[in-house]
Amino acid sequence: MSLIRRGEKDLHRAKILVVVVAYEAEKHVIETFERIPDTVLRDPEVDFVCLDDASTDAGADLLASWAAERKLDNLTVLHNPINQGYGGNQKLGYRLAVDGGYEFVILLHGDGQYAPELLDRFIDTWREERPDVVLGSRIAEPGGARRGGMPVYKLAGNRVLTTIQNSLTGLGLSEYHTGYRGYSTDFLSRIPFELDTNDFHFDTEILLQAAHLGARIVEFPIPTRYADEVSHVAGISGVRYGANVIKATIGYRMHQLGVFTSLRYRDLGTSRYRDKTQMLYSSHRLALEAVRKVKPKRVLDLGCGPGAVARECREMGAEVVGVDLVEPPRGTVDHFFRADLDTEPVPADPFDFDCVLLLDVIEHLSEPERFLIGLRNSSKHPAYQENPTFVLSTPNVAFAAIRANLLLGRFTYADRGIMDVTHKRLFTRSSLSAALRDCGYKIRSVQPVPVPFENIVTGRPRLSRFLTRFASFLSRLWPTMFAFQFLVVCEPLPGVSQILSASEQRYVGAHAPRPEDSPLPRESAAEDLAPTSSPPTQLG
Repeated sequence: MSLIRRGEKDLHRAKILVVVVAYEAEKHVIETFERIPDTVLRDPEVDFVCLDDASTDAGADLLASWAAERKLDNLTVLHNPINQGYGGNQKLGYRLAVDGGYEFVILLHGDGQYAPELLDRFIDTWREERPDVVLGSRIAEPGGARRGGMPVYKLAGNRVLTTIQNSLTGLGLSEYHTGYRGYSTDFLSRIPFELDTNDFHFDTEILLQAAHLGARIVEFPIPTRYADEVSHVAGISGVRYGANVIKATIGYRMHQLGVFTSLRYRDLGTSRYRDKTQMLYSSHRLALEAVRKVKPKRVLDLGCGPGAVARECREMGAEVVGVDLVEPPRGTVDHFFRADLDTEPVPADPFDFDCVLLLDVIEHLSEPERFLIGLRNSSKHPAYQENPTFVLSTPNVAFAAIRANLLLGRFTYADRGIMDVTHKRLFTRSSLSAALRDCGYKIRSVQPVPVPFENIVTGRPRLSRFLTRFASFLSRLWPTMFAFQFLVVCEPLPGVSQILSASEQRYVGAHAPRPEDSPLPRESAAEDLAPTSSPPTQLG
């Protein structure tokens, strides 16, 4: 429903909301609205809300009187009872936009620093291109910022911060620090913007969320105007703002790695599991090297995700069967079974395959030991056939950064990495090895996987390779401390059902239990699950 009620027939007409944030802006707020083109101010698809952030002046009352005189039925003026801060005030406006059914929201400052005359440019850009984010950049036009009166120290700080941020995010924006911007409400509904700061670097954090989601960002140049408005980001506040921006951006990059994490960037879609097959020393690449040594004809990929590793196995000439909750892209697997590995039986016999992949799976299971034992017991094959090779990876909960966070009293989850919010069980090297041995698996090798710096340092391949090699050296030197993950190559010993079925009967009493009367455990009921794209007979 539209925020402003123009009449029953017009309740759903407004598609665009202009959020005007104001604080102690009595001298400028009316002038700001008077500079808005009349075609925008009277547009039936545009509503306005002015959020006065607990100002002590009369700005909100003056604007309300001005709107009443002009009978503007598409403007609401709200006075916050408690100061929310620059970011907190924006949150109120964006929540109104999302809950009110708008499609696009534009941020405008009530002090007139950003040209209200350009609102139609934002609206036209959104209507024509439908981007997720629209930015009005003061830096895009060479010399424009200085002509508009931007102080040299602010321009220099802006450029330095933007350069650092571009190197960490890869966005390539001309300016991160403009306060003139627009967002589609579809984008806003996908990010937890209410977790962002209430301070001035809110603008940075929301752009980092856009980078995390791969949102489409469009920029265009805007004029710069510095007059007699009060700057709330100057002096010591400006230094603190810069420090907060750098801290937030580094935190974003660390989140991509999974070392330092934040729920601001949570994205629970399968896209959070990225293709690491081409990354130096990544778990995917090391797993593929282990698979190549096996030279498998058939591979079972349990928890195949987006299918990056499965695709590479197919290129080796292997037939690949994938199992997961979400079907991977076409062409990544030969056959696919949909199953929840945490609650449902595995719809395939692991002993039908030469190689079984369990990459980043067991940490998502409530009872990984029960699952691993079930894989052994589910087979109907003879006890002493050649056993498949299992390639398994899982994060190292004793990684140095996790230890440092615990030392500082921090234990935070995110959507990927070691502290992935969907992880239910975490392991150290010793606890992983013990679990596998206890569950009946013969361990061939345990390999440390270093921090994937190629995910952190973008645009500088030499530096990323150097850091990755250094991380690899540290992980080999002290694996329990510096390994980001562990990759295990092992083989399952015959399960109890296989042993019983192969046992030679030397003497069986009349009332004694017979091995053939003992049904296979529930984990073996592969026929209970039907494949989504191939018949069960194709699994052998």
